[in-house]
Amino acid sequence: MARPSRTLDDRLADLRALERSPEAPDTEAVREALRSKTGAVVALAARIVAGRELRGLAAELGPAFTRLCERPVERDPGCRGKVAIAKALRALEEWEDEVFVPGVALVQHEPVWGGREDTAAELRAECAMAFAHSGREDALEVLADLLADPERAARAGAAQALGDTGRPDAAALLRYKVRIGDPEPDVLSACLGSILALGPRSSLPFFAGLLEGRDERAEAAALALGSSRLAAALPLLLAYCGEATRDARERTGYLALALLRDDAANDVLLGVVRDGELPDAVAAARALSTFRDDARVAARLRAAAQGRERAVAEASGVFTPAPRG
Repeated sequence: MARPSRTLDDRLADLRALERSPEAPDTEAVREALRSKTGAVVALAARIVAGRELRGLAAELGPAFTRLCERPVERDPGCRGKVAIAKALRALEEWEDEVFVPGVALVQHEPVWGGREDTAAELRAECAMAFAHSGREDALEVLADLLADPERAARAGAAQALGDTGRPDAAALLRYKVRIGDPEPDVLSACLGSILALGPRSSLPFFAGLLEGRDERAEAAALALGSSRLAAALPLLLAYCGEATRDARERTGYLALALLRDDAANDVLLGVVRDGELPDAVAAARALSTFRDDARVAARLRAAAQGRERAVAEASGVFTPAPRG
């Protein structure tokens, strides 16, 4: 009697069990899965290779990627398998020409309601990070092209990857991208974060100029400075808060100060909570409440808000205001 064929669900269930098991995985079963022509199966197998550091199976990842690039929409919808392969190689710190060179430029259009969608943007971003970390001579050229990619995720990945190259000359590309702008805020944020990563102090004059613009780039620059946690960013952010419109100051300036996680910046915000006009006090309290899990910040915020209007207490979220009389 012929043995019944195993369904896709059966194969995926077996692989999930291997992934969860505390025992050493059956490497032959993982190898067989990597040789599948089904992206979902390959994706799970690649995750096991990365999670268990099965370096002996790394050589299977390149050929698996190539198979999934043949009739890709049929074999690997959503690029799940190809993305998992790229992530596994990055986790193992393995460079694979067969994956990263075609992957950084691969486009996979799939039918969706009303048209087609490129599902390979995440793959291009993953491959961009591999180029950045590999130290390849052509990394800047490849990442510069990707910085102009039609898809947001790929552009953001390129911007982050340029910061990860550690090459100061990559900042010039990122500055140019910021100057010409991008319709997606997270792309600009990635560019600004990478500029700061490549030159924390040398980039401050560039940021000072952006803050003077009083536009969306100024707000993105303020938040990037806050996230950098550079003490030298405090004077720039104080000047921004002093000169920005009330809306920008309340929406962005105070949050940027809070993100610095700096005692001097917190002192400024607590002073606004204690003595500022009500809209500013509410906005400053809300910014500080981002770190309500920090017991010290929460205690200082409670003390500063005592005696203020109920709205300040409610905005902070770190204590219950007294009930109305």
